[in-house]
Amino acid sequence: MIDRVIRAGLPLPDAVKLTLVSFDSTMRSNISVGLPIDLLVLPAGHLAAVQQRRIDESDAYFRDLGLRWNQGLKQAFASIPAPEWSMPQA
Repeated sequence: MIDRVIRAGLPLPDAVKLTLVSFDSTMRSNISVGLPIDLLVLPAGHLAAVQQRRIDESDAYFRDLGLRWNQGLKQAFASIPAPEWSMPQA
């Protein structure tokens, strides 16, 4: 997922969002990955973190992100037609 979205110049807030979406997706696929997530944001050229946060089950943003990501994936999947060759021939 990260490889599909990351690019040079991606704004830092979008990079944080991408990281959290990646964690959400990984947690759904791998039960050994779970909350809490300790997030530290250290921009290039800085010697100190600009953001530190522990994300746990009570984090409203992370819950909302997961719900929106799930809905968006389902909508994207539904919009892709099935391959013609997968349909039984009459």
